[in-house]
Amino acid sequence: MILRGAGLTASSAVLAGCIDDSSTDTDPDASGDGSGDEEQEDTESNGSNGSQSDGDTGADGADADTDADTDGDADETESDGDDTDSSATNHTFIIEPGTEILFRSDALTWVGERPSALEDVANPTIVLTEGARYTIRWTENESSIQHNIAIYTGDGTVHTDLETDVVSEPGDGQVLEFEASSETAEYVCQPHYSAGMAGSIEVRSSDDSRE
Repeated sequence: MILRGAGLTASSAVLAGCIDDSSTDTDPDASGDGSGDEEQEDTESNGSNGSQSDGDTGADGADADTDADTDGDADETESDGDDTDSSATNHTFIIEPGTEILFRSDALTWVGERPSALEDVANPTIVLTEGARYTIRWTENESSIQHNIAIYTGDGTVHTDLETDVVSEPGDGQVLEFEASSETAEYVCQPHYSAGMAGSIEVRSSDDSRE
């Protein structure tokens, strides 16, 4: 009886020791699992914040690219406007008395040749001095279309017989010498007058022309 009780007491002590060891092993594992989960959540949170930061940076970059493109277009757009001005028609030029004015025909347009200020200007407006004499002619037909040159009054009629023959090759006959007067209003190609092959003539007094 005594031995049996002693054996039971020893078994209980061993079993208690096993239970204590198991409890000790379980606690560190539980503690470790909890901190690991927290670290993983922090990592995921940081990763999400990093992605958002990168996204913001990308948006800023896109905005910068957009601004750069807009400025470039604006520059092009300003450059396309300057080119247009340089080729515009109906500019006004004061012509000195006694000057020979020369045009060439470009389809249904008069294009200035001389004096140099008129060069390559389509249908320029010329300002003449009243009472002064001028010579006007055309040459270099750039098409097979027939033309002539004439001086019109304000009512669209020929001014004092100032007109040439209608020809396809201008030669030396397409020249007019005349005195500028208040009735001198346009230089025209008669067959293509309605198509716009004409330029204005402004006649000013000698005092006005010097201004």
